[in-house]
Amino acid sequence: ATPVGELAALGTAACWTASSLAFAAAAQRLGSLALNLIRLVIAFGFLTLTCWIRRGLALPVDATPEAWGWLSVSGLVGFVVGDLCLFRALVLIGPRLSMLIMSLAPPVAAALGWAWLGESLNAADLAGMAVTLAGVAWVVIERQPAQAGDEPARRPSLPGVGMAVVGAIGQGLGLVISKVGMGGDDPVAATQIRVLAGIAGSR
Repeated sequence: ATPVGELAALGTAACWTASSLAFAAAAQRLGSLALNLIRLVIAFGFLTLTCWIRRGLALPVDATPEAWGWLSVSGLVGFVVGDLCLFRALVLIGPRLSMLIMSLAPPVAAALGWAWLGESLNAADLAGMAVTLAGVAWVVIERQPAQAGDEPARRPSLPGVGMAVVGAIGQGLGLVISKVGMGGDDPVAATQIRVLAGIAGSR
């Protein structure tokens, strides 16, 4: 891993954390499907502008048919299945637990990358995945102590946890598929293709 890649990963995590509360509030008002479509349309506008400035091409017309195919599948898996489930989980169990369960996405991506792409996993990687899984499981099954005057504490709803888990799997699988499709192509243009597929799948 390069320092630039690590900084990009940290930046992505920070953006996800900052946006989770906004997504939770919006999902309550708009519904998961409408929220997903609206934010993908907005994202496509910004990506188109960025590609036009950086590459001189508003649309990724230079991508190969194979790249379009893989990246479209990635967009459907990640942006439609994964994110729709995440937004529903935000409504059912709240942003704190939803985003905690979504931390399973990197281990899922790592495991799929090992099984599918032959990427290596060392002892530290496996230990990190085990700690993440154990931590998420611990928080999900524990009962929070009730505060004075509150109703008895309950465990998170099974549908909400299930939606968050499916969301994490969708995100992880979508990342691995996008890596297959992107190859050495421009990552912004690749994301644009994924978002186009997400818009089509969310309508």
